[in-house]
Amino acid sequence: MNLIINYVKNMQISLIEFSLENFKVFKNKATFSMFARKDDKHTFETNGENLLKTSLIYGPNATGKSSILDAFFLIKRMIQLSANIPENQENTKLQYIPFLGTKNNNNLPIVFEVTFSLMGIHDGIYRYEFSFLQDHIVSEKLVGISSKDKEDIFFSRNGQNIKVEKDFKDMKDLLNKVRKESLFLSVSAQLNNSFALDILNAFNSIIVVSGIHPMGPKSTIKKIKEDEIYKEKFLNLLKVADFCVTRINTKEIDTQQMDFKLDAGKMTVEPPKTIKNDVLLLGHPIYDENNKAVDVFELDLFQESSGTLKFSMNLGPVIDALEGGKILFIDEFDNSLHPLLTKLIIDLFESQETNKNNAQLIVTTHDVSLLSYREDFIKDQFWFTEKDEFGSAKLFSLGEFNIRNDTEYAKKYLEGRFGALPFISSLDK
Repeated sequence: MNLIINYVKNMQISLIEFSLENFKVFKNKATFSMFARKDDKHTFETNGENLLKTSLIYGPNATGKSSILDAFFLIKRMIQLSANIPENQENTKLQYIPFLGTKNNNNLPIVFEVTFSLMGIHDGIYRYEFSFLQDHIVSEKLVGISSKDKEDIFFSRNGQNIKVEKDFKDMKDLLNKVRKESLFLSVSAQLNNSFALDILNAFNSIIVVSGIHPMGPKSTIKKIKEDEIYKEKFLNLLKVADFCVTRINTKEIDTQQMDFKLDAGKMTVEPPKTIKNDVLLLGHPIYDENNKAVDVFELDLFQESSGTLKFSMNLGPVIDALEGGKILFIDEFDNSLHPLLTKLIIDLFESQETNKNNAQLIVTTHDVSLLSYREDFIKDQFWFTEKDEFGSAKLFSLGEFNIRNDTEYAKKYLEGRFGALPFISSLDK
């Protein structure tokens, strides 16, 4: 069976809360929330919930910031693909990466839980949760949450014991098709259950950009090549960012691709093949002796500075998220970027003018300067990670601290008032 990929509906998803447990550096349950306690310019309303448009996660290296994004990417991939895992193959085990800092912890399941809002045919607030070991799904449940916090169960699962209700009753005679390593939600979508397809389509729209899951420029270049309006938006943002770019173009070039094969321990190299690829060219002005722009020279995107490359690589997902009202995660957000450029991207999501579709941006960052904009953020938007003395990561919000609204967050953070700082031993002189 092949996963259905041609199902297209206008189903928008917004993140409310997300929890992970026993995953990578997180031993105990940690919960990240986009819920806002008050309605203001930083928030939007969906299905009665007041949610943040942007959130920033700080913390020392190796304290779990990237693990949060990895967990969400894994949830998305398991919903997309777990129904297609081939049976009885060694290389098709689930991506079970538990916390290893406690003896025998690798016998416990990884637990994920997502509370989200859907806008579309199935308007409402839902919570989807599942847990798994290396070779099977341990539990799984989907519930709807009413305005009175009443929960309606759509399906629940304990091992291979699956109970279906409401919109999943059409799956009752097909439960034998659900293998132990496949999510019931994924199988239901594959077998054309309309609600499961809506959820699958919604999670498909979530964008995760990180070093492990980079968003390649191919899709962005394709849009620039085919869509003049998109091309103009992309160019305008490059101009706003002051990269001295006056035009952008795409060009098809021939590239050589070599295939390496390992057979019976012997490495062989296949003759190179010529394939065609589109590249993005950024145009920069050429000036005459009177400093008048008279021409343009072009550079391949990958010939540009690391800052120009990073900003351009992020622009595609940023425009995509803003236009589609999507959830966008970016890891190491400030890497190679000037602080004013990171602020520019955040402002695009914070502005009602540029974020009319209520897209959400969640980033990990070390850019402390963003904590200095007291008038442009509220406490709920800042999150921190740190490790305890046993190597287990913790996640907490600035909103948990009883501090005045006029507090200089950046100064207090660097002083260690909120924790989430590396402990650096002094060097012997």
